[in-house]
Amino acid sequence: MMIPNQIPISPLTLSLISGIHELKGALRTASHMAPDRMLALRQVATLESVASGLRLGNVVLSDTEVRRVLALRNAGGSRIVDRTAHPSPDDDQTDLTEQALSGMSAPNAGQSSPPPGHKLPQEFVGLDDLVAEPLADHEVDELLLAHQIEAGVLNADEQQAVGYYEALSRVLALVPSGRLTEDDVNDLHRVLLGHSAKDAWHVGKYKVSANNPLITHPESGTATVLQSTPPANVGDQMAALLAWLTRERSEPTLHPLLTVTVFTASFMGMRPYQDGNGRMARLLARLLLLQAGYSHVAYGSLEAVLEKDKGNFYHALNRTLIGMESGNPHWEPWIGFFLSALAEQVRHLYSKLEREKQIFSALPKLSSAIVDLAREHGRVTMADAIRLTGSNRNTLKLHFRKLVHQGQLQRHGMGAGVWYQPR
Repeated sequence: MMIPNQIPISPLTLSLISGIHELKGALRTASHMAPDRMLALRQVATLESVASGLRLGNVVLSDTEVRRVLALRNAGGSRIVDRTAHPSPDDDQTDLTEQALSGMSAPNAGQSSPPPGHKLPQEFVGLDDLVAEPLADHEVDELLLAHQIEAGVLNADEQQAVGYYEALSRVLALVPSGRLTEDDVNDLHRVLLGHSAKDAWHVGKYKVSANNPLITHPESGTATVLQSTPPANVGDQMAALLAWLTRERSEPTLHPLLTVTVFTASFMGMRPYQDGNGRMARLLARLLLLQAGYSHVAYGSLEAVLEKDKGNFYHALNRTLIGMESGNPHWEPWIGFFLSALAEQVRHLYSKLEREKQIFSALPKLSSAIVDLAREHGRVTMADAIRLTGSNRNTLKLHFRKLVHQGQLQRHGMGAGVWYQPR
């Protein structure tokens, strides 16, 4: 792992940084929306970040599957069993930060009923509901999954999803300090893999054996083993990287966006942990961006942008890492790609904000509430809408019909099994 003394600044780099700041300025105007709408955007971005962040590491879970696991994780009365049996420090601080900064609420340990004002999701139905309206297949699946969660029975991919979600919350808790220490990094890794049974032996600890990845060489196309930092040297090199970051923050020689870009590649070149290094790099990039004042990253998923261009993402990163390994780092491929991804993240968020303003300025209040329910839970049924809005069934039918006609919702199923999905 090489920490650069200087980074060559190309016209493309300057143009990308300038473009990001122009878009960031436009966001300030576009983001003057009601707090509940901004909260909804943040929740959607969190879901996208978890799902895409996992798939970048070849964990195969759809957005719908991730949404279902996280909705049940957050429901009052259900609790993910921590298989690693380690204490989770600062739980109260994390929960408060979730609610204040991201709108993600976690149940308190031992809580058997939802907090005041908390609305139970569809899987927590009463006996009268079961008699009045039969459960659809997807509702049966969710009930079964709720029991699995209460018993601590999650498959390996679902464990990773819960860990990534909680790590995103921990990132927000670290933002106000404005610093990053070795303990912070190890604690974040502990949270990230805290629910993964197979990783319990090494969470929060540096690697003990080589984890050199086999990659496709960007130039030759042949399989190449990329040499990462030997286990014995990880502690010293992590300390050096964090010391470099501290110096850059106090006496900057690089633009903050370049500092984040270089830090991310250096961390990936080191691969300090036995597993979870890619996810850790993206979580740390998010943290450093938030601490540098790029607050919009909480409302748009960088992971989703990277997933859409996954091939070029790894191609650019590997080109730079191979140069770092040889002692002659070629920074331009990674800098160009990463800054382009950050610019695309801002563009996508700006478009989403403009679209949200147009949609919800034209929708009646009840229709907006229905769309919010669908987005929050991934789907909504008539029973959901009646219970959570308190509105009349016939009135709701008219709103559902209009939302389908307008293209805001998509209808699935027939009869009592009808449910609606946001488009």
